[in-house]
Amino acid sequence: MLSNWLNSNFKHKTQHIMGSELIVVPVIFLTVFGIVYYYLTTRNKERLALIEAGADAKLFKSAGGNTWYFVIVLGLLAIGISLGAAFGMMMEYIFNLGHNDEQGYVIGIFLFAGLSLLASFFLIRKIKKEDEK
Repeated sequence: MLSNWLNSNFKHKTQHIMGSELIVVPVIFLTVFGIVYYYLTTRNKERLALIEAGADAKLFKSAGGNTWYFVIVLGLLAIGISLGAAFGMMMEYIFNLGHNDEQGYVIGIFLFAGLSLLASFFLIRKIKKEDEK
């Protein structure tokens, strides 16, 4: 009796897993793999075409400082998003927005994310000007 119940319950669970949920993870991994593969092969073809056209190989070496700019932008963006969420909590608490509690969060996150991107732009521009001097 117990074994019949376990078998029927197990079959029900495995049939549920065999649905669309099982295919989501491989599709995500295949999509990411496809994008990376396409990017790398396209970059390689472009470089070969430039070399055949007579371009200098130094063109492909990165300056190294560009990665720090990306880190600055991501760091300030993360700070801006967290400040936006805190601002949204304050708006919800102070103004008691009622039914649409998430309005404060959305407004705060987009406002502070935009401000942080502007701040990172001006900071990077200032760093580049100091590097030129």
